[in-house]
Amino acid sequence: AEFHKVKSVAEQNSFDISWDLLMEPAYKNLRRTIYCTASEFKRFRQLVVNSVMATDIVDKDLKKLRNDRWNAAFHGSGASSSSTSEHKDDTVLKATIVIEHLIQASDVAHTMQHWHIYRRWNENFFRECYQAYLDGRAETNPADSWYKGEIGFFDFYIIPLAKKLKECGVFGVSSDEYLSYAEQNRKEWEQRGEEIVQDMIQKVEEQKNGIMVLG
Repeated sequence: AEFHKVKSVAEQNSFDISWDLLMEPAYKNLRRTIYCTASEFKRFRQLVVNSVMATDIVDKDLKKLRNDRWNAAFHGSGASSSSTSEHKDDTVLKATIVIEHLIQASDVAHTMQHWHIYRRWNENFFRECYQAYLDGRAETNPADSWYKGEIGFFDFYIIPLAKKLKECGVFGVSSDEYLSYAEQNRKEWEQRGEEIVQDMIQKVEEQKNGIMVLG
C-alpha cells in the first residue's frame, strides 16, 4: 500500500504483476505483435493502465474523472470537430473511454446476466468477504451492509454503466439485454436480498463448524 501511495492499491498491484509477466522473454513475439515503435509502446502501456485503473470503483476522484471524460467524449463539442486532426483526437478519446467501460463491465459482468448467475457470483464474493471477517482479516462484518450495499451498487454503478454501454452501442442490440438483466436483478434483490443474506451467513457458519451443506 505504501509503495502505491495508498491509491488504487489492488489495481496497481494487478497491473505491476501482469506487466512484469508480459515483459518476460517468453512473450517477446507477442510484444512485437502488440507494438513496434516507442510511441506505440507508450500508447499501449497508457491504455492498459487506464483500463485496469478503471476497475477501481471506490475512488471518488477517479470516478468523477471518468464521468467527465465520458461527457467530454459523447456529450461535448468533439462531435462537431471540423478539422481532420480534431476528428481523429475525438475518435481516439471515444475509443479509449469505451475500452475502459468494457473492462468495467467485464469486472461486474455477473450483475448484467441471468439472476442465477448473479446470485452465484454474489455469494462467492460474500463468502470471501465474510470468511475474511471471521478470520480477523477484515474489520467490519460484510453482512451488516450487504443488502443495502447491493441496491446502491445497482443504482449508482451497475445500471448507469449498462446505460452508458447502450448509449455508445458497443454491444449492439445486446446492450438492451444487459440493461434489462441489471434492472431485473436489482428488483429481485430488493425483494429477496435480506433473506438471501441470512441464508448465505448460515451456509458460511455451517461450513465453518464442519457441517456438510447439501444443495
